[in-house]
Amino acid sequence: FSATAYAESKPVKIARIPIIFQSTIPDKETCAELETKLERAIHIPLNGTLQLAEYLNMEESAQALNEIYQSNFQDAMRPLAEKLDADIIVCPIIKQYSQYVSFYSGWSGDTIITAQVLVELIVYDRRTDELIDKKDSEFYHGDYTLRSTAAAMSKVCFDNVIGKTKLKERIRAVR
Repeated sequence: FSATAYAESKPVKIARIPIIFQSTIPDKETCAELETKLERAIHIPLNGTLQLAEYLNMEESAQALNEIYQSNFQDAMRPLAEKLDADIIVCPIIKQYSQYVSFYSGWSGDTIITAQVLVELIVYDRRTDELIDKKDSEFYHGDYTLRSTAAAMSKVCFDNVIGKTKLKERIRAVR
């Protein structure tokens, strides 16, 4: 295949919504890491040369979603794709993000953490009219460890929903 053959076809328009927070917002570092996970999932190698996809402006996409959104995000995906003239919509949501740390001053001096994360990833492909909506959650209550924090669990959840939606594969299959 040559780069010219790819360039002659119309690029697929991809709209990624910034992460929607329906609960407590994670710290800036965690937010940046989650956004990076999504960016990597929709990255097409050599797209600058091959021009397989056009990435729509995230802020404009979010604004368009705000104008359309009524009661649930799944119902907004088709009208959003029409409004943006987008072929693929990627909509990540953090539905629950909480963490509580308790310090016990007894003989053991344990630090106990209770953390809960629930994320959702909606991917809509207008070309096939396929709507994929996957959720993942993590809950922990026990001794404090770095893996038991809401930040760590949110990264695991994002990896899981990216995998469940087969987002990377769908994006890499763009031709």
